[in-house]
Formats: sequence, C-alpha cells, structure tokens
Amino acid sequence: MICWPPHVDSALFLERHWQKAPLLMPGGTTGLGFLPSPEELAGLACEDDVESRLVSGDSVHGWRVREGPFEESDFLALPESGWTLLVQDVDKHLPDVAPLLEAFAFLPRWRLDDLMISYAAPGGSVGPHIDAYDVFLLQGVGTRTWELNCAPGAAPRRQDSELDVLACFEPDTRWSVEPGDIIYLPPGIAHFGHSDQPSMTCSIGFRAPSASEMFATTARWLESTANGHYRDPDLAPAEVDGSRLSSAAIERARHLLETAAATADSGMAELLGRLSTEVKPWLLPDPEEIPPDARSILDALSAGGKLERHRGSRFAWFEDTGTCWLFANGKSWPMPPGTAGFCRQVADGSHVGREHVNADETGIVRTLVGLVGDGCLRWSDETSIGSK
Repeated sequence: MICWPPHVDSALFLERHWQKAPLLMPGGTTGLGFLPSPEELAGLACEDDVESRLVSGDSVHGWRVREGPFEESDFLALPESGWTLLVQDVDKHLPDVAPLLEAFAFLPRWRLDDLMISYAAPGGSVGPHIDAYDVFLLQGVGTRTWELNCAPGAAPRRQDSELDVLACFEPDTRWSVEPGDIIYLPPGIAHFGHSDQPSMTCSIGFRAPSASEMFATTARWLESTANGHYRDPDLAPAEVDGSRLSSAAIERARHLLETAAATADSGMAELLGRLSTEVKPWLLPDPEEIPPDARSILDALSAGGKLERHRGSRFAWFEDTGTCWLFANGKSWPMPPGTAGFCRQVADGSHVGREHVNADETGIVRTLVGLVGDGCLRWSDETSIGSK
C-alpha cells in the first residue's frame, strides 16, 4: 500500500498531481523484502527473454548503452562506479514482486505497463531526460538524488549520446530519497537521477499511447473494415486538364477518408482495447499445442480447476449500452450484453472458476476457449485439462 503524505490521499493526488505536478512521498511504502538481490537482477539480465540494458557514462563524456542479454563476465568487468543495470518487466518474470503493483489500484489497470528495476553503482545514472508517460520511482535500496526541472519549454537532445539525453539541464528541484520513499513524475518533467551509493530503484510506468500509435492502429483496423473507393460521378469537363489534380478531386478524397474515419470513431473502444493490451512479442504466452474444447474446459472447472491470467498477458474490458468487449494481448472478443461481470473477473479477478462461467451463454464459453487456447488463461495447478 502507499503511505500518503499528510493531507494527501488518492483522490487529492488525482486532482492535484496526476498528469500535473511531481510529488515526493517520504516513507511511501514499507516492507521491501520481496525485492531481488543485485545478483538475482543480474541473473535475470542474462536470460534471453528478458529485456535489459547497461548504461554507463556521465555528463562530460556522454552516456553509452548496451542491450542484453549479458554474460556473467560482463558484470565482472564493470568498474566500481558510473554504471546502471536496468531490467524491464520484472513483475512478469518474478511473481514475488508483482504484488507491489497492487498498491496502484487507484489508477486504471489497463494503463499500468510494467515494473522496471534498476541497480546502480555509485554515480550511476541514465542522464537527464524526459519521459512521455507517468512513472512512480520507488527507492528500494540505498540512497539516490533526483534533480527535476518542472519548467515547460524546448529541450534539445545531446548528439553525442546513444540515449535520448538532454543537452542542457538546469534543475529547479532537488530531492534525496531513501529506501521506501516514492516520487511521482508526470509526463514531460525533465529529471536526472544519480546514485549516491549502491542503490536499487523500482520504476512503475504507465502506458500512454501516442497519437502516431493510435493512427497506426486505426489504419490497420480500417484495412479490414473500411469500404468504398474513390468515385467522381459529378466529374465536369472543366475539371479535365491532363494529369492535374483538381480541387474537386481533393475534396472527394477527403470525403472518402472522413467517411472511413467516422467508421473508426464508432469502433474506438475496440481500437483502444486492442492497443492498450498489446504485449511485447517475447512476453506472449505459448498457445496450447492442442486447441481445447468447451466441454473439457467446463468439466475441468466443475472438477475444481481454476484458471489464472498468464503473467505476461494484458487484459482490458469495456461495457456500454448493449455493448461489451473483452481484450487480451491485442485481440478483441465481442461479448453479449450483460457479461461485464465475467469480463471483470477475467481481467481483474484472482482467478476464473466454475462459479464465474455461465455455460448457457455461448459467447462466454467461446471466449473462454479462445483465451485458454491462446495461453492468456492457464490452469493454476498446471494440470492438463485431460487429466482433470
């Protein structure tokens, strides 16, 4: 749980700070014994399916980055200071750290991206930079100094760095944090953290789809849904001038796109649901080798089996008048009206049991078969369906 500062609670945080202003929360959380040791974090960074980086450098010489996976010899060769190891999606790889994310249940779960953990030697940093997403920085081990510049304005980047580092950074705020302290940073705030001693920091990031991502997703969606072709039944002789594009032709093309865009507007729930649940390819679950059937799943649930979400999978759901959708790993599942309870249980509940499944509702059963077949839902005891 989060220990809010005096006179601040989750509602006041949303009103005054979320996407608006940074906040320092001294002693914001306790009980950090579940965090991995530096050796365990380095071990994760040596695995093929784990995204990791080693960053070294300083403001004078610039910063350099190396992508994992790494070898043990890479860590043995590191100097005593001036480097940082960053490991993404630790919550998907180490189940013991995942409960930390429950402290942020006061925010939309579909926005929650991942838990990144960094270990820094003294002087370790990734340079001054600006993020386009919200982040909570939880200090786990050691002390760290954070410098912020909250003033808006242009922020040119260094040309001699492999990272997106600011060329000029003048802080107007300086915070020193100890284990258990939390800093919230909204998007667009320039910040520069450097380790005072060997330290570990947890970064809880929140997804923020960009306009270009939304356009790309919309374009892919329109490829399979948009109809119609350019037509000019009102073509007049005055328009015909060799290969020249007329103003009327431009207007017809614009009308065609506007018509298609209106179709996309009606499908915005599906578009956002797919985009917000997309998963990095290496985190996708393996599908079942033998596609399951409805009867075997229902029998297994009736026998006491429980389905749980695959750790690497993402879920979201939507309900409106007469409309219900369930989303998982970039896929959309249209659901019958009145099935929001099932969608909520799949996306947010601890498990899916027989009590959550209406076997008479074909839409629920069809979706359940698809989710199990894709590996998004798995049996909690890892017992095969056939043996239940």
